[in-house]
Amino acid sequence: MKQFSLEMLTILALVGVFLANSAESAKVFSSGVVDLYFEESPDGYGFELRRDNVVKMTGIFGKGVDFTNTSPNFNVTIMSVDDGFRVDWRSSDPNFQTTDCLNLQSETLHWYGGPEIYEQKWPIEKLQLSGDDAYVARKDDNFAVPERYWLNSLGAFVFISERSPLFVDQNTEENPDRVCFISKNEGPYINRTGLFSQAYLMAFDEPVSAHRSAVAQFLGEPEELPNVNMITEPIWTTWAKYKKYIDDTIVSEFAYDVLDHGFKGQIEIDEQWETCFGSREFIPDKFGNIKNVVEDLQEQGFRVTLWAAPFINPDCTELILEGEEKGYFVQNTIGNMTTVWWESNDARQIDFTNPEASEWYSQKLRRILQQVGVDGFKFDAGETDYVAQPGVYPHVDQELIPNILTKSYIKTVSEFSNLAEVRSAFRTQNYSMFLRMIDKDSVWGLDDGLQSLVTTLLQLNMIGYSFVLPDMIGGNAYRAQPDLELVIRWTQATVFMPSMQFSFLPWDFEDDEQLKGTEIIRSMVELHTKYAPNIIAAMEEKLINRTPTNPPIWWIVPFDETALGISDEFLLGEDILVAPVMEQGATSRDVYLPEGSWVDGNDPAVKYEGPIWLDYNAPLDVLPYFIKE
Repeated sequence: MKQFSLEMLTILALVGVFLANSAESAKVFSSGVVDLYFEESPDGYGFELRRDNVVKMTGIFGKGVDFTNTSPNFNVTIMSVDDGFRVDWRSSDPNFQTTDCLNLQSETLHWYGGPEIYEQKWPIEKLQLSGDDAYVARKDDNFAVPERYWLNSLGAFVFISERSPLFVDQNTEENPDRVCFISKNEGPYINRTGLFSQAYLMAFDEPVSAHRSAVAQFLGEPEELPNVNMITEPIWTTWAKYKKYIDDTIVSEFAYDVLDHGFKGQIEIDEQWETCFGSREFIPDKFGNIKNVVEDLQEQGFRVTLWAAPFINPDCTELILEGEEKGYFVQNTIGNMTTVWWESNDARQIDFTNPEASEWYSQKLRRILQQVGVDGFKFDAGETDYVAQPGVYPHVDQELIPNILTKSYIKTVSEFSNLAEVRSAFRTQNYSMFLRMIDKDSVWGLDDGLQSLVTTLLQLNMIGYSFVLPDMIGGNAYRAQPDLELVIRWTQATVFMPSMQFSFLPWDFEDDEQLKGTEIIRSMVELHTKYAPNIIAAMEEKLINRTPTNPPIWWIVPFDETALGISDEFLLGEDILVAPVMEQGATSRDVYLPEGSWVDGNDPAVKYEGPIWLDYNAPLDVLPYFIKE
């Protein structure tokens, strides 16, 4: 490992390695087959990352930094590592800032990774992000999974340390066709005595090997699968259909309605079951018979899970007093513990970075498991910005805040991971839990509707989360009520994803002689069950070979320029290609099949040789999918 410690970037020439074919003004670091070229520019230092002399990534290093200062207040270290370089910025001045930018080159390159977001455009060179917002897990803009990994279609990637106080500015007026990584001690990044920022710049021959390396070195991976019953059988949740208006009778009737129509699976009791939010005790006059109901449903073959959140509402008076006295809640720098979430404007956020607070929370969950016999939990929220800002976390390394709250929450609830789902994440790819997509709206578009289902699936898989739970089929009835067409197309889109989750029941919608919606949906559930062994095998490949469960179609053809930009198709493993219809009223769609021999999943007698574009006929009862020979 070669290390270069620089007092100023302008002296790179003193330690750089000049290659015989380099331009005279270029400063070059070499890491075997990977080279990092620097060249002075009016806006910092331009750089190129090359592998075998092929340019893989370009950008600006130290944008806005005064490199002419003869007494700099910063230090830059560039260290060679296998297949790339590590770049560290350090300054004893906490007000020092750095900005390093990548050129997206969106006309010729595609990018993958980055955050989960409300309008999940993909590939992510299409995103616009404001550098005014800290790059942390936050409720704003559905920003629940802010991983710090950016991969391009040439096989280069950037990974930024969780210790860096990161802001990201992309495709703004100031930075068009660029993504800029800004490190500054502002907003939630508090209690830092100086500035530290670290990034890895890595280059490989193509994006598949690059991503596998990123998983191995940086992202991590789980050691086992979640409960396979969550894969083989649907989840039936009360939320979208009933919202908060539930009791034990409604739960029982809901489950028996599912059973009477020939389905089974998992019954999920969503919010408003507690005496007060955070008590972990059932409301007696609404759930007085819940233990018997749970036992009965389990006898009928259902699993039963409960919604849970990391908050305690003010009407839980005794718990509030106990938590405040023992320091179990997050507070900001002036001692304000006010937490605003969708069920209160004055709640408290459990501080999961405090081991005692984490155990206090877990004890209540264990008690409900023992007393009522439920099988698991749906864990909601977990983002960092529900509490008054900036949050203070005295129990942890201050360079890890605030995302350490999200990370600690997921670590806490991983105790229940056998039958659990979470909706927020940060550097928690190692846990064997389903990560649920953020709540989807009951609309068709990319604006958090059906079309964002596939792009979110791809995005999560490409930042290391392959155990993805799609949100409720048909959406949450936000902004609109779903109709039967939307529910059918949504069902089809989830067939080859790891799990299917219903709330609106297929027979809630009026059928006619021409459109038998319940039977269409039943056939899709049966198709999911038929291919459940393939889904499980694909999830196991994630553990063995670091292959995403549902990768983009370029995964099997990483040099195919068309495949690299496809955003409305996906793979299951490496041999099933899925192209759901996601346009309202559409009865056909264009499908791109990459190189190889493909069998039509709806008519095995039909085969195609790729690469080929198809105008595929797909009436409402047809899901286009293809099997690679």
